[in-house]
Amino acid sequence: MPRSVLRFVAVILGLCAVGGFILGVRGAPERARLPGEAAGGGAPIQASDAQPLDDLVLTPSELAPEPKKEEEKPAEEAEQAPAPVEKAPQPAPPPKAPTPPPPEEDRVGDLIDGLTPPPEQPPY
Repeated sequence: MPRSVLRFVAVILGLCAVGGFILGVRGAPERARLPGEAAGGGAPIQASDAQPLDDLVLTPSELAPEPKKEEEKPAEEAEQAPAPVEKAPQPAPPPKAPTPPPPEEDRVGDLIDGLTPPPEQPPY
């Protein structure tokens, strides 16, 4: 391409960049605001159904599950049926360490030993 065309394209790109910057500065608001804040600086929005967080926090007693109530059996049934004996859980055996693979033969050394040296060539 001729140099005059390249200069013309460069000038157009520069004007577009400067024009975009100027339009961005002119269109920006005077003062930054938070999301939900009115542009005119009006009163903040009041939520009628808002609750303080202290009411929403549960205490440990509220988090704990209720103990299960055992049904009372008549004395006759309790005497006839012996209580099942719970077996204590046995601890799991420790995991076995993986056995290392058996050492293999040194095959590289065998290959090197099997090579014959190249024949000597006379100097040129």
